[in-house]
Amino acid sequence: MRVLAIAVKRPLSLLKRLARRAMLLLAFRLHRCGIQLLVTARRLIRLTERHTIDATSDLFVMGLPRLHQRIRHELALQRREYDSYAYFYGYPYQALAILNVFGKRGTEERFDAYDLARMIRSDDHLLDIGCNCGFMALYAAFRTGCRADGIDINPYMINIGRYCVEFLRLQERVRLLAQPFQSYKPDQPYTVVLSFATHWTDDGNYRVRLQDHLLRIHGLMAEGGLLIFESHSADVGNPEFYAALEGMRTHFSWDERRLMAKGTRELYLMRRVDA
Repeated sequence: MRVLAIAVKRPLSLLKRLARRAMLLLAFRLHRCGIQLLVTARRLIRLTERHTIDATSDLFVMGLPRLHQRIRHELALQRREYDSYAYFYGYPYQALAILNVFGKRGTEERFDAYDLARMIRSDDHLLDIGCNCGFMALYAAFRTGCRADGIDINPYMINIGRYCVEFLRLQERVRLLAQPFQSYKPDQPYTVVLSFATHWTDDGNYRVRLQDHLLRIHGLMAEGGLLIFESHSADVGNPEFYAALEGMRTHFSWDERRLMAKGTRELYLMRRVDA
């Protein structure tokens, strides 16, 4: 019976994956149509209000098709050339509503749910580890005026982020780099670090002990700097994870954890202390 159950389960799992991929492709195409409709709507407004509106009034919206053409080109290159694991079936893991970028998790919603506007100041220097497209770093700079760096091993996602940084004219405040966290050497320490479920990656490129991950972050931070740390879903309720985390109280201090993402993730606000 067990063999039969496994034999039935495997095809069903494959069917679910195929159905999910098909639905995401449909969603991506509908999203593209939505951008085209948005541009068409602006053209109609320009037509009806041409006595007050000219091309300079629509630069943001009218530039979206070119931006998204560059994004689609980068995704096509990733499908052809990237030999590592691509998250979310090769689409951006992060969405960015202010530029209508398709993705899984909304950047703006996460930013507000985590209350990051209260924690990040305009004079902060922020690092986002494993940033995917770097939208959280970009949006932090957009909302707070801070300087922000993002690093990720996927060069195609980093290029997408760079296109968006350029579009929003944030090049002086946002820097996105395609390289492993293990080899990253910043010019100066960071006052804020974001580590959102990046201490162990599904692509297999970063598999270290939690203690080693946090020690490396500690070495990149300014005294009293803030680490905003998000767990993996598998960490929630895991005694080994909590024991490893408690062992880092000589390097970080924190008071509480917050459940996020429908209780599947935990968020910690951790202050760097001298060991």
